[in-house]
Amino acid sequence: MIIDDKIKTSASDMVLDSIEVDIHINSEEVLRAYQGAEHVSGYALDGRSIRFPVKILWSFIAHDGIHGRFLIEFDKYHKFKNVTRLA
Repeated sequence: MIIDDKIKTSASDMVLDSIEVDIHINSEEVLRAYQGAEHVSGYALDGRSIRFPVKILWSFIAHDGIHGRFLIEFDKYHKFKNVTRLA
């Protein structure tokens, strides 16, 4: 997984942290996560780690797992707000 941090500003000028993430989780790993894993972990290119709830990815499950580039948005308190598939 490749992680690239970005900062976005909403219309109300509240700063949202967003992270672009390349995710490639095969179907066997998705099944293991569905059976009990709660978080996905990875590392940014600069060495920082990221951890987020795996359940935010459930709507993107395909027969071969979860694959693509995603934008994960957090509020100023680092609480999950939204996830969008970019590619």
